[in-house]
Amino acid sequence: MDTLVIALRVALSLGVVLALMWALHRRMQKGQFGAGRTRGRRSASLEVVARQGIGGKASVVVVDVDGQRLVLGVAEHGVTLLTSGQAPAPELTIVTGPVALPTADAFRAELDRQDEGGAGLPSDTAAAPAVSDDVLPLRPRGRRAAPRTNPVVPTAAQLQGSVLSADTWRQAASALRSRRTG
Repeated sequence: MDTLVIALRVALSLGVVLALMWALHRRMQKGQFGAGRTRGRRSASLEVVARQGIGGKASVVVVDVDGQRLVLGVAEHGVTLLTSGQAPAPELTIVTGPVALPTADAFRAELDRQDEGGAGLPSDTAAAPAVSDDVLPLRPRGRRAAPRTNPVVPTAAQLQGSVLSADTWRQAASALRSRRTG
């Protein structure tokens, strides 16, 4: 009877903890604890652009805050504004023409052409086929690796002590068996 009462108390306690976690999660999503509700100084967007250490506990930090770029000197005793100015506008790449994706056959042909051409650079225009101006070419990033003829199989000595070793699993199983029986 005592076991049943204890099990019910544990289940009830777990249910209460899970309900509290669910309620806190809901409130955090709605922003009622400050995650989504920022006011005043806290609403300023801050981005650390770069940081460079110049001594033991001193560094120079470049920070963008609401369109302003600040260069700060940070030391053990405080933070000093070294200079400020306008933050540069982010660089955007705008595609004005249509982008055509190559078909599987064209991609395979490009891979075969690169394999036959040896170690040619993508900037080589002599080996590159003519591409029209309205289509942007896509090239594969890497070369296909040649299939291995002899797979590398590690020896038992190389695997000794690792998770992949069968001896490690046998030792773990025997240790568990000895604890159960003893």
